[in-house]
Amino acid sequence: MDEFHRRGNEWPPKDSQYTPSTEGWIKLNKRRFHQMDYVQESSSKRYEAYMQCVYSALIVKNFTEYGWAVTKAPKSIVDKLQKRLHKGVADEKVRTESQIDCVETDNRPFFLKDDEMNTEILNALLPFHEAWSGVELIPNNAYGLRVYRNETNLNMHLDKRETHVISSILHVDHGINDEPWPLVIEDFHGNTNEVILEPGDMLFYESSKLVHGRPTIMNGEYYSSLFSHYYPKNWAETLETIVLDTHYSIGGLDVWREAKEKIEGEDNIDELTFVGLSLKEPNCKDAWCGLQNSIKWDNISPNYGEIISGDGIVRKLHNIPLQEFFETESSTASTKDEL
Repeated sequence: MDEFHRRGNEWPPKDSQYTPSTEGWIKLNKRRFHQMDYVQESSSKRYEAYMQCVYSALIVKNFTEYGWAVTKAPKSIVDKLQKRLHKGVADEKVRTESQIDCVETDNRPFFLKDDEMNTEILNALLPFHEAWSGVELIPNNAYGLRVYRNETNLNMHLDKRETHVISSILHVDHGINDEPWPLVIEDFHGNTNEVILEPGDMLFYESSKLVHGRPTIMNGEYYSSLFSHYYPKNWAETLETIVLDTHYSIGGLDVWREAKEKIEGEDNIDELTFVGLSLKEPNCKDAWCGLQNSIKWDNISPNYGEIISGDGIVRKLHNIPLQEFFETESSTASTKDEL
């Protein structure tokens, strides 16, 4: 407790402790902390859940205004991924992905692995992620192709804080008659956004700070994406401080040790539950209350070299390679393959 007070912390947190300190972000996270008071889990599970929420709401900095944006991926990269996808799903021996807490389905996703291609794309997309985030980044990994299948939902969650700081979802393709399956993501102004991606769209997001998922149940044949993850230079040293700051925001308190009992007049608190460390609000439609007042983004695909984010304004993405660069690289690689 001495360190808690020495750092000037308070609980509940004062408004100035939130990062960023926008009105919407503060309101969103105050609500979540209030919900956390009543989560019926073991003390160790409650501690982990509080650490995750404190990290996101209070401790780690945001790098961008809204925390997400959509751009267009290089066409030659998309073409390469689509070829890999369509060949892979046609293979009768295609492997399924291992069970993941936040993916709820009886039809586990297909997984089309190609580490060499993924690494090549991860490095090729580095300047895009640096241009959007405004910081120098270290590539960590590109994951996929993951191919979600019918009657799947992805619980709201946060990604790994160690490595998944600046990330992207490159949507490769989906079934031709599939219903739209939006990515749901909160932003730094407290909005819940439903973003519908078209093949070739790439969504940047601060994936270890912003809660995101696909809580609506997929109605379609398949939905495939490549996930790329980066972290800032010197992040390991920064993270050590961040983890300590997170612990000392709650470590000596009783708030996480035992759930409160609801008292009369508090029936309006939406229930929050955890599956692993993914989040659900089971009393709301699609297990997420923010969908009731979400901002819906459809048909927003910008041109190559442009981005669109939570303010709806199209902006240039500076210091990225010209589209022709990737076409030349692809042509050279194809020639080598033929030799």
